[in-house]
Amino acid sequence: MTVFLNTAGKSFPKRFWVIALLVVLAICLSQIPASSLATVVDSRSGCRVVLHKSTGTIWNGSAAIGFSEPDLVGDSCRAPVALTERFTWKTHCSLMNGQCLVEINFVSLNKPLIATLSLNQIKVAAGEMSLPASILEAFGNPWSTLRPRGQLIAQWSDLQKGSDTAGTVRLNVINLSSPISTVKPLGSYQIKANLGQTGASFVIDTTAGPLLLNGKGEVGAKDGSGIHFLGSAHAAPEAEDSLIGLLSLLGKKDGDIYRMQY
Repeated sequence: MTVFLNTAGKSFPKRFWVIALLVVLAICLSQIPASSLATVVDSRSGCRVVLHKSTGTIWNGSAAIGFSEPDLVGDSCRAPVALTERFTWKTHCSLMNGQCLVEINFVSLNKPLIATLSLNQIKVAAGEMSLPASILEAFGNPWSTLRPRGQLIAQWSDLQKGSDTAGTVRLNVINLSSPISTVKPLGSYQIKANLGQTGASFVIDTTAGPLLLNGKGEVGAKDGSGIHFLGSAHAAPEAEDSLIGLLSLLGKKDGDIYRMQY
């Protein structure tokens, strides 16, 4: 059987080609791999947060959250110092509303996390999740020195990033211990961070324990990157002898306290 193509007839209308182009574009966009999203997250966070072993597409996929730092050679990130369990995400976009809803499911979340993305704004619904305290190592000292072990509970209000950046994140570190100290637990601590237009400011306070930490810092507010922290550490009277070695690693002695500046 021979099939002949009639080229003498009318050509397809321009609307057909526009629709065909949009369909092809939509198919291409739907297949963008999740690794592309991982590259963006790695870059925008300065490797502080990475998507580890991402699979699927940018619309529907899974990955683990890693905490790392830039590699000294090249533009890549170092291997994560801490990893969470894997999480999944599903995206539903509406051209009419000009926004996408992202549903994130993670075993440590108290409920699915909903994020709303538009051209000039990101909103994240309030929620809570539990994580291993070891992830704090990725945020530098004093945590990278302590190498914390214990439970971390994160709670956050509705977060908004865009023309009006706002929101509060509260981290409760419960019964922290460290492999470099025989004193267990060292204490429990609360970190409260407020999001601002140029970065985030945070404070650290001790809620219980023989190792007393306090201080304040900023993330990205001074030079657009990095974490800056100024605080102090000291021991409860009954634990001074047991903690003197650890305190000397955390900061410089100044009277009865040890100054921490990073």
